[in-house]
Amino acid sequence: MSLRAKVPVADILITLVMLLLCLVTLYPFWYAIAYSLSSSNATMSHPVTFLPIDFTFSNYHTVFENPQIFRAFLVTVGRTLGGIVYSGTIVALAAYAISKRSLPGNRVIAIILLIPMYFSGGLLPTYILIYKLGLFNHFLVYILPHGFWAFNMLIMRTFFDSLPASLVESAMIDGAGDLKVFWKIIIPLSMPVTATIAMFNGVFHWNSWFDAMLYVSNDNLQPLSFILQRILKETLAAQLLASQGLVMAVDTGSNPTSPESLKMATLVVSTVPIILIYPFLQKYFVKGFMIGAVKG
Repeated sequence: MSLRAKVPVADILITLVMLLLCLVTLYPFWYAIAYSLSSSNATMSHPVTFLPIDFTFSNYHTVFENPQIFRAFLVTVGRTLGGIVYSGTIVALAAYAISKRSLPGNRVIAIILLIPMYFSGGLLPTYILIYKLGLFNHFLVYILPHGFWAFNMLIMRTFFDSLPASLVESAMIDGAGDLKVFWKIIIPLSMPVTATIAMFNGVFHWNSWFDAMLYVSNDNLQPLSFILQRILKETLAAQLLASQGLVMAVDTGSNPTSPESLKMATLVVSTVPIILIYPFLQKYFVKGFMIGAVKG
C-alpha cells in the first residue's frame, strides 16, 4: 500500500521537473519575441519579463525596411537549399558506394573518408585553397567546401546496410544498373535518413556565418546569420556608449528603435523559418537518426 502511495508523488515530481525544463528551454525564445514586440522607449524604462511592453510591430517594420536584411535572407535561403541538395547528393552516393561489400578496397576507402572527421588540415590551408579556387566573394563558397561530411555518410551507410539486400539483387537481375537502383529503390526507401541529413545540412547552412566573415566582403552576398552577428557587435558597442550617456536609440526615420530591440527582432526573423520547418521533418528525423545510431 505504501508503494502505491509513492507512485503518484513520483509522477508529480517528474512532471514538475519536465515542466521546469520546458520552461527553462522555451523562455529565452519567448523573451526574444516579447522584447521584439515591445517599443524601444518602454524597454528602456521597464524590463521585459513575459509579456511585451507597449505592444508594437515597429521593430519588425525597421528590420523588413532594411534592404540588406531582406537580401541576406534570400542569400541564406539560397545557400541552405543549395547546400542541402549538393551535400545530400554527394553524401548519399558515397554512402551507397561504401555500403557495397563487393567494392574493391571498401574498408580502405571508408577509412580514408573518415580521416578528415578526426584530423583537419587547419584554417590556413583551407583559406589558401579557397583563394586558389577563386571562390572569394562568390556564392559557391558557401556550398562547394561543405559538400561531404563523414558523419552524415556514416549515418546513411548504416541505414543502407539495414535495407534488404534482396531488393537490390532482384533489381540487378532485372537489368538495373547501380545508378538506377540508387535513385529508384534506395533513395525512396531512405526518406527517414535523407530527411535527417537534410535537417543537419539545413541547420548548418542557415546558422553559418564564419565562412562569410573569412571569404566574403561583398555586402550583397552576406547571409542573414552574418548580419545578425554584426548587429550583435553593434548592439554591444551601442550599449557601451549608452552606459556612458553618449547614445540612447537608433533613429530609423519615423520608427526610432533601440539596438537591443533591433537585435531581438532580427533574431526572431532568422530563427522562426527553421523552427517552422522542423515539425514537418521531426518524425523522419527521429526515426532516421535512431536507426543510424543503433544499427552500427
